[in-house]
Amino acid sequence: WYQRRVRARNKAKTKVYAIVFNVLQNYSTLKKIAEAADLDSTPLVCVHLYELLYRGGLKTGGPLKSKLMKMLPTLRTLKTKHHNTSNYARLPLYVRINTLSAPDPPAVIRQLRTQFPEFCGDPHVNLLLKFPANTNFSRCELYRKGHVIIQDKASCMSGAALNPPPNSCVIDACSAPGNKTLHLAALMGNTGTVYAVERDGKRFKKLQGNVAKHGAGNVRPVRADFLKISPSDPQYANVTHILVDPSCSGSGMVTESLVNNFQCKNEKKTKQLADLQKTLLRHALSFPRAARVVYSTCSVYSEENESVVKEVLETHSEDWELVKVLPEWGRRGDNSVFARADSCVRCAPQDQTNGFFLACFVRKVKPKVKPTVKPKVKVKVKDREFMGGAKIQSVFSVRHLTMRYRVKHHYKYPYKFVRLY
Repeated sequence: WYQRRVRARNKAKTKVYAIVFNVLQNYSTLKKIAEAADLDSTPLVCVHLYELLYRGGLKTGGPLKSKLMKMLPTLRTLKTKHHNTSNYARLPLYVRINTLSAPDPPAVIRQLRTQFPEFCGDPHVNLLLKFPANTNFSRCELYRKGHVIIQDKASCMSGAALNPPPNSCVIDACSAPGNKTLHLAALMGNTGTVYAVERDGKRFKKLQGNVAKHGAGNVRPVRADFLKISPSDPQYANVTHILVDPSCSGSGMVTESLVNNFQCKNEKKTKQLADLQKTLLRHALSFPRAARVVYSTCSVYSEENESVVKEVLETHSEDWELVKVLPEWGRRGDNSVFARADSCVRCAPQDQTNGFFLACFVRKVKPKVKPTVKPKVKVKVKDREFMGGAKIQSVFSVRHLTMRYRVKHHYKYPYKFVRLY
């Protein structure tokens, strides 16, 4: 009974989350419809308009329902007029070709053309395709077989910034659900090893399912807390590339209209998340053979982005440096937080992506210093008589005013060393 109650409660939470997310995604359009119909553009009215115009009916009662039902023809006309007029109402749908299970991308593109004629390639991320926002892939055979993966453009940028070469040893510190992990595995050509670390049990099962479905043979799912993995563990001794994409506020997943109209930032939670992010990033930088570490979030708050990078860099500047990645991307970090922030990458809805941030750390190459050794002093002397006619052969070295001679053919001390002071 208790388990059924918990499942029902979780199902209700999921439905509420879906409604809130969809309302926020279409908030600017719903607000314009309410204003044009002389209604109060409050969040409650927008929720009712979404249920009526996008989900086919209202399940709630009261005077507001009666008023909206009388205005239904007018509201439908306004929806047609204002739908998707906002720059942030809908983002394009991005689909990445999965070379792990589809080794022939041109053939995949030709097959997609027969079902979806309107799409184009992305100029920044290789094998990423851009589709209209309302494209439905649920019946696409390529999607069902795992030959293509629905993944936002900003999410693909962390893999492009890390860019591990084939046969590398990589850790994805916070892996689930696994889209970034699969991208890293594809960039490596299904060679080497990608340790996909995830501590949550449900998310770990989802990660395992995605890895198996998409043919990632070089991915090793690891159910563990990344902070409890020791850098001295022999299993991870050869790790050279690490991706740290920790839990964050998720503020970048919300459209700019939400940020402007709802001040929902929780300062206490944001600080707690930032502290966790710093700990995870510092732990990644402590791996002895790590040469490249990428830190990324889907947050728009500088406390989780530039401030984290600044504080970690201050304590690790002796061994690590911040490098500029994806130089062709225009939107950079906030230089008002620290001077090197332009080396970081930011994404925003104006770029037709979700809000995103990434920074790349590279280990400094220290010059090798040869140990200073005092050179041996060579002394050459002529053979001369010594100790009753014995011949001195040659001088080997002079150290601390001590000369060693080898005495040749002496009747009393044959082949002995004699020290002269």
